[in-house]
Amino acid sequence: MRRLTDRMHLAKTVLKELNRHPLCRTELEKRTVKKAGTHATFEGIFRYLVQSGYVQKSEQKHRAAYVITERGAKFLEAI
Repeated sequence: MRRLTDRMHLAKTVLKELNRHPLCRTELEKRTVKKAGTHATFEGIFRYLVQSGYVQKSEQKHRAAYVITERGAKFLEAI
């Protein structure tokens, strides 16, 4: 269960950062890893958040900032 708790904490950290303001993936990773987790754990949880529709790019550019979606905001409130 500890691993699930760690993943949920990391997901909450990512979503909180994006709830403050949009960030590019690299900056989001730096801030998240600094607070909790590693590069590998960030990659896994970030991929999950994007594929689940909790996070999305703000525009179609290659280096666009990511934003939290309405679904992501609801998930953040729940965890």
